[in-house]
Amino acid sequence: MLVIVATPIGNIEDISVRAINYLRNANIIACEDTRTTKKLLRLLGVEVVGKFIAYHDHNGASVRPFLISELEKDKLVVLVSDAGTPLISDPGFKLVEACHEKHIKVSATPGPTAPIMALTVSGLPTDKFTFNGFIPATVTAGRKSILQTATSELTQIWFSTASKLSAHLSILLSVYGNRQAVVARELTKLHEEVRKDSLESLLTYYKEMGPPKGEIVLVVGGANEPASENNASQIDALLKEALQRLSLRDAVNEVSILSGMRKKQVYQNALTILNNKS
Repeated sequence: MLVIVATPIGNIEDISVRAINYLRNANIIACEDTRTTKKLLRLLGVEVVGKFIAYHDHNGASVRPFLISELEKDKLVVLVSDAGTPLISDPGFKLVEACHEKHIKVSATPGPTAPIMALTVSGLPTDKFTFNGFIPATVTAGRKSILQTATSELTQIWFSTASKLSAHLSILLSVYGNRQAVVARELTKLHEEVRKDSLESLLTYYKEMGPPKGEIVLVVGGANEPASENNASQIDALLKEALQRLSLRDAVNEVSILSGMRKKQVYQNALTILNNKS
């Protein structure tokens, strides 16, 4: 049986009794980084009988057949990531997929996961949400990913990094508008911080304070209502901003996605704005 075991994202007291028992009795512990897992087990005072094996994105193709062969021998294999719940922005999906193909039982010990913790402490709607993973590194790719969620009324969850936080908040502000948002940092750790404000205020704060330290989750409120063809002032504001940094075609495409308005109508509005400038 393969068991996906969630480990703490900071505070080691968040490990579950069931998780400890699986780790203690596993024949094989497949780790994102064996050093990290061994350190955790030393801190917990857990002695294991099985062997450790590194399993991550870079060696998965070569290690996975061995793990499957051991599972087919009725061995207990535990899969852990460096922190939190495996498969949430961590390696492991292909191993689970292979187990299902081979009719190998897969189970899990529910536990810590940063996106859900950030959502629960955010004070933003929790009934419907989307987890989008890391915002892509480049501005163009980041903007493209965020644009895909611009008109969604669901609460949006993103991973960010300290060095990119201000840039990411700036993109979110330009695409989403000035929505309520939360920067959740170092969750469950000594210097845990949950800062809620408008995107504009959060951007101003972190520009003044500089990049924060630690792991970061961003939670942003969903769109209250999609922009409509009758909301001319909002459409024009979006167009004016987009035309300052994009070609006419790209600006029209972006605003059409953001507003839900037909490209033909957005194009006409863009022409009117450009003609008024000349």
